[in-house]
Amino acid sequence: MTQRKYRVGIIGLSGITSGVPLPAGPRAAWQGRKVGLPFDREIIISHAACVALMPNAEVVGYCDLSADLRDKFKESWGSTWPEAKGYDDYKKMLAEADLDILTVGTGDNVHARMVVDGANAGVKAVFCEKPLAVSMEDANEMIKTCRDKNVPLSVGHTRAWDPLYHKIRDMIRDGEIGPLASIVAIQGGARAMLFRNGTHILHGVTFFADADPTHVSGVLEEGFDDWTEYKGDGGKKPENDPAVSGLIMFENGVRALYECNKKTINGSTLHLQGSKGEIVFGLNQGYATLRTENDGGDDVTQIIKPLGIVGSYQSMGYVAAYEELISLIEAGGTGESVGSGREARRVVQVMNGFLKSHQAGSSLVEVPQ
Repeated sequence: MTQRKYRVGIIGLSGITSGVPLPAGPRAAWQGRKVGLPFDREIIISHAACVALMPNAEVVGYCDLSADLRDKFKESWGSTWPEAKGYDDYKKMLAEADLDILTVGTGDNVHARMVVDGANAGVKAVFCEKPLAVSMEDANEMIKTCRDKNVPLSVGHTRAWDPLYHKIRDMIRDGEIGPLASIVAIQGGARAMLFRNGTHILHGVTFFADADPTHVSGVLEEGFDDWTEYKGDGGKKPENDPAVSGLIMFENGVRALYECNKKTINGSTLHLQGSKGEIVFGLNQGYATLRTENDGGDDVTQIIKPLGIVGSYQSMGYVAAYEELISLIEAGGTGESVGSGREARRVVQVMNGFLKSHQAGSSLVEVPQ
């Protein structure tokens, strides 16, 4: 019996959606952790590369306004999907390609329009790149439309499918460090940008806080005093996306400090602290350090490093996300992704809350709804 192949269409042909695998190097240690897919031999950097690994999925359509990018996609992936068709109009692709899964990898400021149009056009699931949206209005419309149409929505905070993340959150939920009270998130390097890259570490903050944010206070870097909104038009340029120092308060009492600074060494680190212990790890590290105390008050340190399987999370990043979307489609579209729009909405609340706070003299403000 021939296995069904789920039909994927991609809008926006940047490197994150269409890049070819790279030879494995030092990054291979954190890009997949050798979990049964060829991450130990190649660095899988794009949606297309991940779909190419899956026996039950195929790209049937790809869309970009740039003819050069469409040609580049065909050159890179034409031998893998010879029947895939290029489009310069995403609405035409939605009308013609009979898509199961729509992948949106365009500029952040147009995510909403394409996700909403895709759900209304009858796609069975949507995978939207991060951040989910640039405003709460957009985020709310995307989530509501997908919910009303029974269309599962996943967002490209790829660590949502990371076994290490789930191992750590399970430990917190099981009380191994006591009730979580404090999170410190540090993001450095020239690309310490709130919306473009900060969305990943802020997703980590909300993921482990395990609750809705209520209030924030934020101070943007110099030169951004007139910033009242993120328009998504800066894209990859650090000068068009601010760093920020901020406080985040959650409804369950957890408090988080976020230090995003372009003048510090490159890297992203999370420090999770409870009454009985703390967990510290770098986002690209592949393991975490747990520190507790023994009965004598001496420090006890151990390494947390899952073997690649935690619960049902058996593969990494985009592959796991597509596998999950297919499972949700097969379940009738009624479940929720671990990287859901609802989870990503919390990040949009925090980021826009920082902008709101800065305009209010960095006072403590309620997050936007």
